[in-house]
Amino acid sequence: MISVNVNVDSNDNQTAMKSSDRKTSGVRGLVPTPTADRPLTKAQEAFRSLLARLESLRESIDSEEEKLDAALSFYAAEIVPRISRKTALQKELVRGLAPCFNKAFLPRKQERVEIRELIQEILDEIAKTEKGLIDSDLREIYGTVHAVDYAEHERKTLATVKAALAKTFAEAGIEADFSELESATSEADFMAKAEEISARVRKMKEAEMEDAHCRDAAHHSAENDRAREEEEFRKRSIARIYRQLARVLHPDLERDSERQKQKVELMQELTVAFRENDLHTLLRLEMQWIEKEGSNVERLTEEKLSVYNEFLARQVDALEKELRDLVLHARYRPIMVWKDRRAQSIDGPEMARELDQSISEIERAVRLLGGAKTADDVRIAITPLRPATQYPQV
Repeated sequence: MISVNVNVDSNDNQTAMKSSDRKTSGVRGLVPTPTADRPLTKAQEAFRSLLARLESLRESIDSEEEKLDAALSFYAAEIVPRISRKTALQKELVRGLAPCFNKAFLPRKQERVEIRELIQEILDEIAKTEKGLIDSDLREIYGTVHAVDYAEHERKTLATVKAALAKTFAEAGIEADFSELESATSEADFMAKAEEISARVRKMKEAEMEDAHCRDAAHHSAENDRAREEEEFRKRSIARIYRQLARVLHPDLERDSERQKQKVELMQELTVAFRENDLHTLLRLEMQWIEKEGSNVERLTEEKLSVYNEFLARQVDALEKELRDLVLHARYRPIMVWKDRRAQSIDGPEMARELDQSISEIERAVRLLGGAKTADDVRIAITPLRPATQYPQV
């Protein structure tokens, strides 16, 4: 297992493990150094290159996580409250506009059409934000401006979602089971359960593809035997390094109190690295020990380097994938937008400014609608909310 982990924290009450918690110092002691009379072998060159790539990837993941976590914290502290405030104001605005949507108040048909479109847009935005219309009066207004009962609209929406899920199941070759959806108590609950089902299907499909890959690899017996031998050698190497270092780093065998504290930390790091099969950290600790004993990295045999290189290459592949997929992690879903077919983090400060402006405009409209007595009063109230071509300034 790679020692980098990112856990879901989107309302899961879990905390992402920061990759910066890993120890990455001491890498220089790992790197073989060529001399004039002894150039590096191919295995040593590969070893050197892989270690450098690992360090670069871990630094990149640390940097990207810090950036995304900062954006997520800003979103939670600054954006979420603004969205809640805007949604509450939008509800007030719809309730203020609804009584004006009639011939007596707005005799001109075009004005009524534009008011209806504005109410429709606001209701749709509220429903998107709250994953459905919760307030009964807003559902009733929805039926008036859309000429369709909201419950009927909800049924059609859920049927569309269910059809999309069924297609996903079929493409994955899995029998559809929507029994969990039957217990949904609201559109928001339905959508949440649908997302959970979709996530499980994706994981099942990934596991199936992995199994297929393994079965395909099993046909190559010679390669498979060699892979098993390398894996056994790698496990023995990791176990050997662990046992060797555990003997020299065990704090109970140290009498000096200061060095004992240092060894407690090193022993904890060693144990975690062994448990997670983190060869890179074990190698770093081994190299530090070798250097302390007065030797150098060239003590590693070509056979050991070959196996180490194979495993380090796998770690590089895994970290490259983790770096690519970091923006797709569920933890960061609230702050991601798709642009040019790529997931990108939102510009938090810019989004906050846009929300502040929108909130200010809606607050003004709500305030003016509270005292509106004529069609002109309504026009003045909502003009900033509509394109200039629809309602000219009066």
